[in-house]
Amino acid sequence: MQRKPISVICVISLCLALCSTMFFMTACGKDVKVKINDSGVLTEAEANTDMTVAEILKNAGISLGEKDETEPQSDKSLGEATEITVKRYAKVTVKNGKDEKTVELVGGTVEEAVKKAGFKLDESVALDVDKSSYLKDGMVITLSNGAAVNLTLSKNGAAVSLTVDGKTLKCSTHSATVKDFLAEQNITLGKDDEITPKLDEKITSGLTVSVKRVEYKNQTVKESINFETEQQQSSELASGETKVTQEGINGEKEVTYKVKYVDGKEASKEKVSEKVTKEPVNKIVAVGTASQSSAAQGSQTSQQNGKEVVSKQAVYNCDGSGHGYYVITYADGTVEYEEF
Repeated sequence: MQRKPISVICVISLCLALCSTMFFMTACGKDVKVKINDSGVLTEAEANTDMTVAEILKNAGISLGEKDETEPQSDKSLGEATEITVKRYAKVTVKNGKDEKTVELVGGTVEEAVKKAGFKLDESVALDVDKSSYLKDGMVITLSNGAAVNLTLSKNGAAVSLTVDGKTLKCSTHSATVKDFLAEQNITLGKDDEITPKLDEKITSGLTVSVKRVEYKNQTVKESINFETEQQQSSELASGETKVTQEGINGEKEVTYKVKYVDGKEASKEKVSEKVTKEPVNKIVAVGTASQSSAAQGSQTSQQNGKEVVSKQAVYNCDGSGHGYYVITYADGTVEYEEF
């Protein structure tokens, strides 16, 4: 048996193909999942290490204000980072009795705003919002003497518990309705947020108000399409015998879901659309219909060395002797060479 040597051209072509593949793998980033912390609201997004932070936030439906900042910076690529922090700009007013100051911070908290305004913050001072809350642009923070707040609470104000943005606050209010109370607390409501009780509910002492942040995003994922199995009759096989003539291959489709997030966590999702990107290939099984004698005769003409022959091609030597070799290809994909 003789094998033809591989030509120099083939070797060079193979090397070029390998180099091109290695360059492509090096030049392209990898797909990753990144966590986005937007003032305490966490979102997980699909990204690529070559994408900029701004592109990732845009795909996640998060917009940036002119003075907002991010870490890493918005114009930088994600690189090896696994988390993006969004720092929101806020211009807030801090009131302490008749004294009032306006301060500006990026990514700051209520406590940081009070300190920047130059006011003391200890156990003797009460705040109308939680000191660890992230600042919101336009927020008004009011400081009071702790004893005075408790006196007002017991005599005139209604004691209300407010749960919002992962925080629970104890508040004193003279607001008439839940809507008025949330406005008093500088709580900005999104169009899909869920508020309990309803906005027109009257405020009573001991009431618990809950604001759940609701956001909808479209999410596109790849899903597999299972192949089917079909049978075909074959007179080349004995009755009762079966043979797989084509293996099945699963297809693929892109499915878009509308996902509902409540306080940054996925709550439900609904299929919006789907698009087949790769059709499945069915598995084909041949089912024998021939008698045992005719099937045996057919196998003699198409078998060699116990295997089914697909093709047999003669290749002659260049010396004019009439000798050469056969290239025999079998149904299982193997190839043999036979001299003549």
